[in-house]
Amino acid sequence: MPYFLYADEMPARVVHVVARQFAFAISERPIENDADYAAALGQTVELPVGQVVEFRVTSFDVNHGFALYAPHGRIVAQVQAMPGYINRLRWRFDQPGEYIAQCLEYCGAAHAGMHARFVVK
Repeated sequence: MPYFLYADEMPARVVHVVARQFAFAISERPIENDADYAAALGQTVELPVGQVVEFRVTSFDVNHGFALYAPHGRIVAQVQAMPGYINRLRWRFDQPGEYIAQCLEYCGAAHAGMHARFVVK
């Protein structure tokens, strides 16, 4: 999969993602500090089907992986979440349903439970 797929297209939505042992905070607003992170935890973000979405992914502690799994269970895109750096991942969701973001970089004892969900409609 090419790096920065859909680079020539403007995203319909921007989603901010911050990883921290052992959860992802996902929000349509920037997550800049601990209070923003806490407010975004557990939010369900709804994304548009058929439009490009840009994920801005970072970490507040250690390196993490941010992998998107489609409703059929296959990985469709991934990027690293690194402290002090924002990686941009663009993806067009062509299939509606519930998607899962899973950490693919071992980050500690509770790594296996590090995931988040969002809905594409």
